[in-house]
Amino acid sequence: MLLGNFKMMKATLFLFLLLSLSYPAKAPGKWELVKEQDGIKMYNRPSERSKFNDIKVEAEFPGTVQQIAEILLDVPKYTEWAYATKSSVIVKKISNTELIYYSEIDVPWPANNRDFYAHCKATFDSSTHSMKLISVSIKNYQPEKKNIVRLAFSRGTWNITTAPNKKIRIEYFLELDPGGSVPAWLLNLFSTKGPMETFLNLKQKMVGLNK
Repeated sequence: MLLGNFKMMKATLFLFLLLSLSYPAKAPGKWELVKEQDGIKMYNRPSERSKFNDIKVEAEFPGTVQQIAEILLDVPKYTEWAYATKSSVIVKKISNTELIYYSEIDVPWPANNRDFYAHCKATFDSSTHSMKLISVSIKNYQPEKKNIVRLAFSRGTWNITTAPNKKIRIEYFLELDPGGSVPAWLLNLFSTKGPMETFLNLKQKMVGLNK
């Protein structure tokens, strides 16, 4: 009798664990439009892993998937268009579409600059003329530098598809934990001004390539 009860308890516990794994403890919130400028829409929602909101950006630019792929994989030139990027260098080139890079983000005083190492990989689908690029931070790739705060986590996902009239459609997602002490003004810088300025600069580059 005791053995039977023990087996039943084990089966019940196993079922409970299985259900716990099947359903996340916290479902993601709904995306909320927070800013729209020059055809670029920016949304955010509460993050599951950070006090910093997740970000989504939707945009449509002139040009081709190949053109924007060349821009996104040209890491040293991030300083020309990625907001507040002080430096950006390739640390290891794995292939023409995969690499590890380092970047430092310029943050206004009195906060400290942020930096990160990231693994970046692009995959292409020739049948749909689309591309997906994912860039994920590697927190302990190298020791932290003095007076620079290492990002606790970042993951950027670019979904780029071919649209009519010689345009591309971009859907970009960013999950970010800036690390360290983060005042409200700095959160706003990362969550609103930074992404919008980046996409406005990126649009300008694509327009310039397709005049």
